[in-house]
Amino acid sequence: MRKYLLLLLSAIFAWSPAAFAAESDKLSSEEFLEVMRRPRGLETWGRMSGRIDHARSDGRKASAGVYLATLFAADRMMSQVIVDERQGYLIGQSFDDATSGTTVTPLHKNPGKDGDLLGDFGLRAEDLAMSFIYWDFVRELERETITFRTCRVFLLRKNDEYVRLSVNADYLFPMRVSWYKGGFDAKSTPYRTLEATKFKEVNNLWLVTRLQLEGPGWRTRVDFTEANAGHRSDLPENLFRSGLK
Repeated sequence: MRKYLLLLLSAIFAWSPAAFAAESDKLSSEEFLEVMRRPRGLETWGRMSGRIDHARSDGRKASAGVYLATLFAADRMMSQVIVDERQGYLIGQSFDDATSGTTVTPLHKNPGKDGDLLGDFGLRAEDLAMSFIYWDFVRELERETITFRTCRVFLLRKNDEYVRLSVNADYLFPMRVSWYKGGFDAKSTPYRTLEATKFKEVNNLWLVTRLQLEGPGWRTRVDFTEANAGHRSDLPENLFRSGLK
């Protein structure tokens, strides 16, 4: 049976969608999230490189190169992201612990020297491991359709921050994510929204190659122009890079 894989920044999920599609409507909210949070034991890797472009309503613009690599196992995922060859992070995600399963380790020696390059583009390192999908379940919201795909929508919470997570009901990958601070109701306005808008098939694995983020007064687009992926048997030696400027 054909396997599908989604690389959303640094999170890879492998599924047998045809088998799951018929069962998704039968799962409770908690059961659906449990399946989504615990990918199949298919060991895979992915790496992509491209560019981040950022624009603000006052006319300011910024761009930088980005490199992303991920090694995905049955119980954990390890990723590396490098921005502009100057700042980098190792991001670990365990699939066994919702609260302490994410680790972020800066690779650059002087984290404050150049500011926070990811933050300048509206990103956080934790986002790259999609740690928000492990936040506490609050409730399921009304379903919605995004680019002709039916999505189940979940409200999740960590401390005083909430995410509204729209998940493709058949393929179990996030189509849209919105972040809220302090509370959530029908009138709430997100301070950040992320959406996957372009995909590519590589070695029978699907990768997200374009992401769009926006917030009040700014917009960011991440385009991965080079993308590759595979299985443990063809793991490249230099998947994780060493050395920054």
